[in-house]
Parts: sequence; structure tokens; C-alpha cells
Amino acid sequence: MALGKAEQDYLRMCEATRPRRMKWWMDARFGMFIHWGLYSQIGRNEWAMNFERIPVTEYEKLAPTWKPKPRAAREWAALAKAAGMKYMVLTTKHHEGFLLWDSKMSDYNAARIGPERDLVREYVDAAREFGLRVGFYYSLMDWHHPDGATCAQDEAARKRFIAYTQGCVRELMSNYGKIDILWYDVSWPLTSPEAWDSYRMNAMVRKLQPQIIINDRSQLPEDLGTPEEHIRAAFPGRSWEACMTFNGSWGWQKAPPEDWHSTRAVLEMLRKCTAGQGNLLLNIGPLPDGSVPPEATERLTAVGRWLKTYGDAVYGQVDRAPDLVSAVGKWSRRGDNYYFWCTRWPGRELAIGALTGKLASARLLPNGQQLPFEQVKDRLVIRGLPEQCPDTIAGVALLELKFKTPPEQMFSAGCVSTAAPKTVSLSGKWFSKAQANWWASKLYPRKGDVSKAPCRGLSSPAGWQPIHGSSPEGFIDLHDRWGEVDGIVYLASRFRTEKTGRWTMHVGHDGGVQVFVDGKRALCVPERVNPAIPGRSQVDVALSKGVHEIVIAFDTDGGQGWGVFFTWGIPKSARKTMTTPIFPERE
Repeated sequence: MALGKAEQDYLRMCEATRPRRMKWWMDARFGMFIHWGLYSQIGRNEWAMNFERIPVTEYEKLAPTWKPKPRAAREWAALAKAAGMKYMVLTTKHHEGFLLWDSKMSDYNAARIGPERDLVREYVDAAREFGLRVGFYYSLMDWHHPDGATCAQDEAARKRFIAYTQGCVRELMSNYGKIDILWYDVSWPLTSPEAWDSYRMNAMVRKLQPQIIINDRSQLPEDLGTPEEHIRAAFPGRSWEACMTFNGSWGWQKAPPEDWHSTRAVLEMLRKCTAGQGNLLLNIGPLPDGSVPPEATERLTAVGRWLKTYGDAVYGQVDRAPDLVSAVGKWSRRGDNYYFWCTRWPGRELAIGALTGKLASARLLPNGQQLPFEQVKDRLVIRGLPEQCPDTIAGVALLELKFKTPPEQMFSAGCVSTAAPKTVSLSGKWFSKAQANWWASKLYPRKGDVSKAPCRGLSSPAGWQPIHGSSPEGFIDLHDRWGEVDGIVYLASRFRTEKTGRWTMHVGHDGGVQVFVDGKRALCVPERVNPAIPGRSQVDVALSKGVHEIVIAFDTDGGQGWGVFFTWGIPKSARKTMTTPIFPERE
């Protein structure tokens, strides 16, 4: 649908003000998500009303029995501050439809029933007391409202429900002073910004709160993407925030000890988000009385102590980390500073292989001790480390490295020659920017299955936009970009080989795929499958020295197809000799 002038003006205004509005958020990197409502009393899942088909009249009986303790919000804010978090987001209304504020839109709210207090007011006051930014979560979907289930089929019901929704959002934006984040969720059953009247609603929000940040769950992209329970961004250059549970459940639910993320696991989430220029919004799920589960308190307190030592590697404007591989740690980056997060302490020496960049200096944090190093060909050895890991909180210590030239890393998948007089076998599949940087087309209607899709290369007018793969397996997440749509999307990339030879494509996919190399079909699997791990489909291809193009036609299958794994390997027949890797073709 073509946008009118008002919608175009709105999008231009958002784009123009976004850098200024997002500055604090990009520096913050770490926030607390709080799922708390009537479902906390059930203790089985925040979706219990839906999963267990609890009738509205029966579910309503939970409201009078909910009596949270006073000052619970202050406990959350104190913990968030101690954990090194910079902002909070509270579920002001979850899918169950119970409002946590004193509302004129419905009597089904915490000020009238149960707590008989404005829980949103208590939360806002607590966040401000501890110097934290304030975020409001608001679920567009509503199981309690009489029009919530019928608004997609009945126009009169839709109009009533939209009026109710906008009235609720207006109250939240008007009654609590400056609000920093509006975090929408679940725009069902309506499926378009026009149906939700999202342009008008969000324009109203921005008029009331000019500095606010809005997420992407009102059927508009707005300011940031919100991958859920996974850490990766589909849009290069677009702000994103991974929202993650602590134990697999958003609302309070008793969980065995092994279900809780450890302190080390939380730090790895932070590193991955930082390495991808994203934020981490970590959920706590308070008990019915508002108490924070002790497992969360213990781990977040430890994370906060760690951040007091190593926070310079997390907070502030960060850059995308390079795709460098080590068995003992991983990377993040800010400008010329490359941070190596050592999770398996190597002892007095750290060796990293296959690096092409020249190291200028290495320091052990936090004391800044300069470390001697030696770099011979593609092997870097850093010496002078303590025998034991210096971090006693989580066993994760940081080294700060600066390079004269940007570091890159190239592995072959099978056997490679080394400086030693023998051949060393590497077990991992080779992964490089050749598999990380792709172009994605616009969505094409499906005419039959994917086997009928023609090859569309980068020279064709297909609305190509860059898309970045992530993870060592080379995963390209198409669901993050396209959502629940049906059709064919093309991925394309160019690469070069340094010599003529044979290579193996490893393609994992859940939607059907057709793969073309230099315009010729190399693989066609039209049915939807579980990709499990990369390498489900393996195809040997002969490539001459020079530049080549690979194109993947992918069937989104109504949102059931999530994405593609893609890596290059070396055929078994070529593993006895040194093989030159495939390199990305530089633009």
C-alpha cells in the first residue's frame, strides 16, 4: 500500500531525530526486562491463560487475590543498578489484559482490584531514584478485552479495540513524566500498520514524548529490532536489542537450577550483543509478591561486580567485532581496541592462529600490563600471562589488543600446511566473510515450489539490501527480516578463488532452497526440513580461479522457513594437499 504524505512525513521525522534520541541507548548496552502480572500467581507461564484455555471469568478471579508487597519495584531498581544495567522495561499490560496502572480505560487494573495501587507509578519512581531510564512494555494483543479476539474479522470491533489501545497508550505517555522507551509486543490478530493505525498511534506517542525510543512490534520498523531468545541482527546498520529470559520463562515459573543462565552465560550474552553492536535486555520475572528470584539476584550481582572491572569493553559506542576464532575465547571491539574475552584460561601463553593482521600492542586488563608477543607468519603468541585466570568472579578475563592492520582470519577446512614439516588437520569447517556478508532481495510471490524459481543474480533489479550472517556456522536469519510471510527471497554473494580446484558447499535450511553457482543450478531441495546443523546438504563444485557468484532462492513457507546455514569445506579427495581458501570478493 502506497504511503500518504502524513505517513511519509512521520517516517522522515523519525529518521532525522533517531541519532539524537538513540545516543543514550547505544551507550547503555544492558537493561532489565520485568514480566510481572496476574500470571505470576499461576507460576506456570505468562501464556497460561491461553495455553490452558482459562475462561476470562475464571481468570479474573486472580485479580482480587494479588497482593504484592510494598516497594518491590525499589528492589528491582536497586538490583538493576548493582548489575550495571542502565534502563528497565516493565510489562504495564501483558496479553492477559490486566493493567498495572490507574486507568480510566478499564476498571480491570491494579489500582482498582487486588493491589489497589498504581504499580506503574511505583516502578517509575523507583527507576528514577536509582538513575535508570524508564521503559514501558505494552502488549497490543489482549485476551481479556471483548474485541481483542474478533477485531480482525469485525470492522466495528476493530475500531473499538483500536480506540481502547490508543487510549491506554495515551495514558501511559501522559501520566508519568518523561518515558524513554515504548516496547510494544505481539501485534496479533491484526497484521498491518494500517489495521493497527500504527502511524497515527506512534505519531501521538512522539508528540507526547518527543525523545522516546519505540521498538519494531507495532507493524512498523521504528527505532530498533528486537530478536527474542537469540542474539543476532538481520539488518546491518540498524539498532537492535536481544530480549532474553533468565531461565526459559518470561513470567515467574519455578525452574530447576540447571535452567538458570550462569554468570558466565550472561556475560557471554553481553559479549555477543556488544560484538554485534546490539543491547541485551535480560528478564527477571519476579515472584507474585514482587521479590526477585534469588538465582537472578546472585548472578546479576556478580555480573555487576564484573562490569565494574571490565565495563569499558561493554558500555558506549562499539563496533562490529571481527569473525575471529579461538578455542579459549571470543571477541568484541571498540574502534582500534580489540577485546579478547578469555573464557578458558590458557596459562602463561595465548596462541591464535591464521591471523593476517599485524599486532601493535597487547595489554592485560584491568591493570593495563603490557604483554610481550611474537607473530610469525599467521601465528600470534602472547606471553607473560599469569598462570591462573585473574578474574575470580566468573573466570572471564579480558585482553586489549591493538593492530597495525585490521585482523582477519582464514582457515581451510581440511588439511593445511604449517611452518612445521608436517601437515596439521583442522576439524572445523572453514568460515570467513565469504559466508558472513550477503545481499538479500525483495520478497517474490511463490509460483509453485522453490524449484520453479529462476536464478536472480546481483546484476538483476531485485531490490538488493545487505544482510549479515552470524555464528560460526554462517547462519543467515531471514525470519528476523521478513517475519510471517510467504514467498521466495534470494540471497546472493560474490567470492574469489586463488586457484582452480574443488570445494564442498554445506547448506543447512528449513525452508526449501535452490542454489545456483555462476547461474547454474547446484542444489535443489524444495521441501521444508529441520536444518539441525550446517551440512545437511553437501554439494561438491568445481571452481576455476577468479570471481564467482552464488545465489540461493529460499522459500519462507509462511514464516516456517527461518533461514540458511552456509559454509565452504574441502572435499575429502583434496584434503591430502594444501588447498587455497575461498575469499570474499571485495566491493
